[in-house]
Amino acid sequence: MDALTRALVEAAVTVFAPPGPVLEIGSRQVQGEAAGDLRPMFAGKEYVGCDMTDGPGVDRIERLEGLSFADGWAGTVLCLNVFEHAWNFRKGAEEILRVTAPHGLALVTTVFEFHVHAYPEDYWRFTPRAMERLFAGFPSLVFGWQGHPKTPRLVFALGLKEQKEGLSDLAETWRRETLKRWTQRPPLWDRLRASVGGALFGRRGFRTVRHWRDLSVEVGGR
Repeated sequence: MDALTRALVEAAVTVFAPPGPVLEIGSRQVQGEAAGDLRPMFAGKEYVGCDMTDGPGVDRIERLEGLSFADGWAGTVLCLNVFEHAWNFRKGAEEILRVTAPHGLALVTTVFEFHVHAYPEDYWRFTPRAMERLFAGFPSLVFGWQGHPKTPRLVFALGLKEQKEGLSDLAETWRRETLKRWTQRPPLWDRLRASVGGALFGRRGFRTVRHWRDLSVEVGGR
């Protein structure tokens, strides 16, 4: 799990106080890193981690496109950097909406400008507007991206299964809280290359580095 994804979750816990039980889809810690363990953020709440294959962090074997949980079972659904690996992603979006409880929350993240990474396969890339439409079934929706709007590195959506007052203000607070927690910067060599290369060859080719700290959020359906 990358540092920004973890920061998005941490900030969502602070701003939205997501309820339990918690369902994490794609919980297998494929690189064995401690950053992938989100359970301490939800202390005292029932937490079920599921994935297609067994491994660290996995309590149940499940497929996103056909979850065995009852309608409205999860107060909070986390589906982090999984969507690009789901062949039937539309069904996956429907399943996330189905298992999220009334007054619950679902947070979905996925990559856009990123190398092919097979866990077990990598199929898709989604724009921010695609995320808005995929999760439009939530009564309240925030979606966003990190990086330049033409070439974002990470895109995400946060759906609330209730009509939420002051959603724009909450979305901006979530954005700011995420940036407080996300201190990661590109490697020094990449920053130097962007500085020198941008001056020599134009800045467009170095958007990922130059817009690294740009984090944008919008409210869906507005």
